[in-house]
Amino acid sequence: MNRARVFRAAWRLAGAVVALGGAVAHAQGGDHVTLTSDGSAPTASALAAGAGEAFEGALRAGTAPDAVAEFPAMKLSGAELEAFNRRYKPKLPPYARRGTDVRPESVVGADRRFRVYPRESGFPYRAIGLLTYSQGSSDFSCTGFLISKDTVATAGHCVYDGGWSTNVRFYPAYNAGAAPFGSCGARRLFAVARWVQSSFGEGSDAFDYGAVKLNCEIGKTTGWLGYYATQDSLVGLPVLLMGYAGDKSPPKSLWGASGSIAISEPRKIRYQLDTANGQSGSPVIEADRGASRAKCFGTCAVGIHTYAAEEGNNSGTRINHAVADNLTTWKNAR
Repeated sequence: MNRARVFRAAWRLAGAVVALGGAVAHAQGGDHVTLTSDGSAPTASALAAGAGEAFEGALRAGTAPDAVAEFPAMKLSGAELEAFNRRYKPKLPPYARRGTDVRPESVVGADRRFRVYPRESGFPYRAIGLLTYSQGSSDFSCTGFLISKDTVATAGHCVYDGGWSTNVRFYPAYNAGAAPFGSCGARRLFAVARWVQSSFGEGSDAFDYGAVKLNCEIGKTTGWLGYYATQDSLVGLPVLLMGYAGDKSPPKSLWGASGSIAISEPRKIRYQLDTANGQSGSPVIEADRGASRAKCFGTCAVGIHTYAAEEGNNSGTRINHAVADNLTTWKNAR
């Protein structure tokens, strides 16, 4: 099924439900940590890209399930699933825990989300997965999406939140206890200095994004998403947001929302797409119905979901040129 047909199917499903810069700064902490800072303006190379630039993904038909995963496909028993869900609590964004005016991710009005069965639905849904990890003495889950054969993009607070995450594992196409493509651990974690060095103060949410370099090449089986950087306004762009909603049953299942970008800022995009804790790191994907602005093979993300905000709009980190440069650097890292 080609990309346009995939998204037309998603929009029909959504409608049915409704009707119902650049340089390496430093390294620390051994193998897992590299920080880069993208500053506050596009790099020279990014400015040369003009109005927009697409970074291609890869649509793969897939070989055998878990063919290049570290851990093979699995299906948890009822007791194992209950223990897994009890251990990995959906991640709450940092601001929400600190009692500021930024609320947890939220449902805007009536809940318009629809469930997605990622393996059965195929690409791009199977390139999205559950990300589990530890921070301090607690275990959490977020959402991540493959941007190369061995690199997962996600929210910054899923890789760093007062300290670097440990015991990181990525399960592409995870579905309520089933991991049809197996899972991979992490070799390195990435975040930008403006996020790591902040105390989650004013403006730091604009730098809330990161990545995980995996220890196996599962993307060769599942495929991976591209991403699209532009200086143009994204207002009105049709998008899909897919992630592991912590308020849905069964737990750790993939849910989607469809709509359009309501507010376009240099480093943030805002939208009335329903989300919940655990969906941090979800891709905000261009859902073109006809001509694509991105012209990006393999499906393009234009943002990484991170927060809810005031005035009824959830929000994500916009993939501008500087963010795209860092994502490219990270996916090319060894």
